[in-house]
Amino acid sequence: MRTRTNSQPTLSIHFSSRSEEWYTPRDILDRVVAALGAIDLDPCSNSHTRPVVPAARHFTRHDDGLSRPWFGRVFMNPPYGREVKRWVVHLCAEHHAGRVTAAVALVHARTDTAWFNLFRDYTLCFVRGRLKFAGRGAGNSAPFPSVLAYLGPEPTQFAHVFRDIGGIYRRADRLVVV
Repeated sequence: MRTRTNSQPTLSIHFSSRSEEWYTPRDILDRVVAALGAIDLDPCSNSHTRPVVPAARHFTRHDDGLSRPWFGRVFMNPPYGREVKRWVVHLCAEHHAGRVTAAVALVHARTDTAWFNLFRDYTLCFVRGRLKFAGRGAGNSAPFPSVLAYLGPEPTQFAHVFRDIGGIYRRADRLVVV
């Protein structure tokens, strides 16, 4: 991490791929469980023995979740480095294939990227303010906006659970302009 001349750290690490681990806040995980009913798979888990996400199954970095098929109800908080696109592509492909029946993805709101636009047909919750992630950034607000994307058959349930933490949006297919 670079420092300023007065020894105060800059936020440069938050915008680089050097800081990939942003553990999900407990409040968000509780909401994900309420929206999905349970979490069958965390494909981006920090650990098999002491996981942050209460999922039935966990894939860690060692397991290489990108090389495996996913299943059931998935919660994904991918590494926030350059590889985020690969995780979003894999999640969408597994959902389209029917192996993932429902999913919630927590990502940074980079609306100008191609990977973010893969979520355009799903229900989104743009989190108001900045999340306080656990892990490396514990106790500090993220320097980037966050969004939760819902892929599944119950967008109303997702909206009900998340509506008080941010705006809920769904693509308007047939917008009539008068």
